[in-house]
Order: sequence, then C-alpha cells, then structure tokens
Amino acid sequence: MKPLNLDEQRAVAVELVAQVMLADGMLANREVDALDRHGIAQLLGVSRDALVGAVIERCERTLDGADPARTPRLVDIEEFERTVDRVTDPELRELVCRAMLVLAKSDGVISPPEQTLLRNVLTRWEIPLEQLRD
Repeated sequence: MKPLNLDEQRAVAVELVAQVMLADGMLANREVDALDRHGIAQLLGVSRDALVGAVIERCERTLDGADPARTPRLVDIEEFERTVDRVTDPELRELVCRAMLVLAKSDGVISPPEQTLLRNVLTRWEIPLEQLRD
C-alpha cells in the first residue's frame, strides 16, 4: 500500500477521532462541546462539518453492520489498528492523540473502550502519555 499524502492522513485522523468519540456507546454533549472549545477540527486541518460527518458515518456503519440479535460492536480493534497505521506524519499523530485524550476525558470518565483505543494508539505510535501534557 502506498503512503498517504497529508490530506489523506487528515481524513484518517478524523476517522480515529470519530471512533474514540463513539467508543463508549454514547455521543455526549460534553464531547461535542470539547470538540468546539478546543478547535479540534481546525487543529486536524479539516472543517467541523467534515468531523461531525465522520462521526455520523461511523454511527451508520456500526448500525448497518450490526446483527439485530446482538449489541453492535462499537470498537473493532483490528480495524482501528489498520486505521492507525495509515497516519505517518509525526505532528498529526501527536494532534490525534491529544484530541483523543481531550475528547475521552470530556465527559468526566475515560471508559474502558476509550482507554483501550488510547493505549493502543500511544503504544503503536510510541508516544509517551507525558508528551501530551500541557
């Protein structure tokens, strides 16, 4: 697979942020407020509409692929890992990690699925948590 250019990586970054926003099964108002308050879309180099659209698309894909007899699988770690590996720009990686952390913390609790995604991305990209502190 050929490396992605920066715009393509930004689109992937948006998908990662959307995944963490939905990982706990709820899209909290505090998450959307944090998205706006911290200007996360602008930091990632995309429009707010593109980021909100990615969240909506993520919801639709989750529900479309769900077995009606089961609870939808909100976190597909294999898919997440494939997505993570597509972002190679070091600056964008750090921005994604910061955004994911801010959004996961915004509702007051970092849920186990959010913890899993955060731990995974920090490990795969070899970014220490201390690097994300302001």
